[in-house]
Amino acid sequence: MTNEELHALADALRQAIDARDQEGRRYSEEASRLLADERVLYPRAVKWSMSLLAYEQFHRDTGRRPRENTRARHTLGKNERHLGEWARYQRRFEDRLNAYQLARLEVSPAFDWDPRGAIWERRLAACLEHQRRTGKLPTHAASDPVEFAHARWLGRQLRSLQTGRLDPQRVEGLRTLLSPNRRSI
Repeated sequence: MTNEELHALADALRQAIDARDQEGRRYSEEASRLLADERVLYPRAVKWSMSLLAYEQFHRDTGRRPRENTRARHTLGKNERHLGEWARYQRRFEDRLNAYQLARLEVSPAFDWDPRGAIWERRLAACLEHQRRTGKLPTHAASDPVEFAHARWLGRQLRSLQTGRLDPQRVEGLRTLLSPNRRSI
């Protein structure tokens, strides 16, 4: 989707969430002006929109979300760290965001409210796809490095399940993966 399409979708969602939210309406109008290269009137709204657009552009360019920290700090550029911190701030102060900000983040292909949960869901989906394609679960003995990585992930999840550390919602996801194989959890 283009930035304009994402904005239109978010604006429709904003109106459905709270059409009376004046600050949300102002942010939406400023985003429209920014996308149309018109003179902006409310700099704070424009700065927020520009940060989101930069966050999404980073995601498009690299295929991943910006990080705010890493073990190898020398590999983390100042811009990436800044964008990662911006996203964390949005998550932390979700209750202070206006209707447009909430809607725009919701439709963003780059932003996740729960990044770790989203990664877990993608890995589960990859295991389900592997199972659909091959008819079996990923195995550690596989010569394919992708299948091996899926098997390692699945093994860690099963170990967490055995020790009682797996979130109940994730248990349901694993049950979906294992049910065609007649395994019980």
